[in-house]
Amino acid sequence: MPTWKNTKQREAILEVLASAQTPLSAEEVCCQVSKQYPHLALSTVYRNLERFADAGILERCLFHDGITRYSPAHGRHGHYLVCTCCNAKLRIGDCPLENVAQKLEQDTGYEISGHDLTIYGICPQCRKEK
Repeated sequence: MPTWKNTKQREAILEVLASAQTPLSAEEVCCQVSKQYPHLALSTVYRNLERFADAGILERCLFHDGITRYSPAHGRHGHYLVCTCCNAKLRIGDCPLENVAQKLEQDTGYEISGHDLTIYGICPQCRKEK
């Protein structure tokens, strides 16, 4: 259980992420939260996002652009489809790698602690526009 004090700014950070349709970067979160708390520093947002991720409240998402984004942890990790044109992100509902990971554990003796899967392509909207 987290041992930090719950503040209105921390609640606002979590609310922004809970209402987002896609994972957000620290800068995007800060931009939205600063509408309500204009003096909130980006370093404070970063620190809290990392704290929430370490506690399992948020999930870290790293895409091909190298920017770490955050989304609420729903008890399961997420995989994404990412458009290489507009950078839209769509969460894949089920993990297509669970069975693969289990088989790899059996075959290799590794204890697998996690995995990532991001599939890149062009979204339907961008395909229409081309």
